[in-house]
Amino acid sequence: MQPQSPPQDLPPCLRPSASAIVGCEPVAAEGGRAGLLVLHGFTGSPWEVRPLADAARRRGYAVALPVLAGHATHVDDLAVTRWPDWMASAIAALDWLQARCERVHIAGLSMGALLALQIARSGRLPPPRSLLLLAPAMALAPEVDAFVRAAALFGWPRQVGKGDPRLPGGLRPPAYAAVPLRAARSLMTLMAEVLADPRPLAIPALMLHGEADATIPCDRAQRLLAPLRGPQGLAVRLPGAGHLLLRTAQGDAVLRRCLLALETLEPYGPDAPGSAPRRT
Repeated sequence: MQPQSPPQDLPPCLRPSASAIVGCEPVAAEGGRAGLLVLHGFTGSPWEVRPLADAARRRGYAVALPVLAGHATHVDDLAVTRWPDWMASAIAALDWLQARCERVHIAGLSMGALLALQIARSGRLPPPRSLLLLAPAMALAPEVDAFVRAAALFGWPRQVGKGDPRLPGGLRPPAYAAVPLRAARSLMTLMAEVLADPRPLAIPALMLHGEADATIPCDRAQRLLAPLRGPQGLAVRLPGAGHLLLRTAQGDAVLRRCLLALETLEPYGPDAPGSAPRRT
């Protein structure tokens, strides 16, 4: 059997880069009439959400998992980017996917969930079919918030080191070991942009958050997200789960929930033409 040809006309965010951290490559896969855009988090990489992208691809979805601007190379690259740059990467991947699909679902982790929310409420047509919001970065811990604001204002320090969030089995995520603070301040601006729009979502949305999330406090994030959830939204709290939901001990359960949400909305499979959602 001949190997499948790579998709054509890839935007830069979906092209493998020689300077990328090993294991952090983007994903671009053509498939059925339904597609899934998957967005990673701040200082992270496609690695942290790759299990969802791979599972959707195996089920016949077209998939785009971009490297957002400034990520998966060197932390200095992230230091000079801001949230419109990350959004531009997400939109470029979405454009590529929508050129191949009738309908597109969007999944995002942490900052990726904020970008998904912004896209869904931008008035862009066609709108996403649904959102899968994993540990959405609605707010930082108060002491972190205050520190980032002060450091960004005074320009010092330029960056701070990150802890090593070891995962089950001692696995270390391939992510930056530092946080550039002016980029972090831009992340907070993105949070404010999302919260400034009080309209509830008009599309199905599944929101998953770990109660042991030390990065984005679960209680506060859920409170802030509640007005935006909309009548078709479902919020689920996961006891014991940390921030990188798909890579924690509860990762398999998180993946099953995400796939079930997609199957509920695509009951006849991702290659069916214009299938109607199954009522639950």
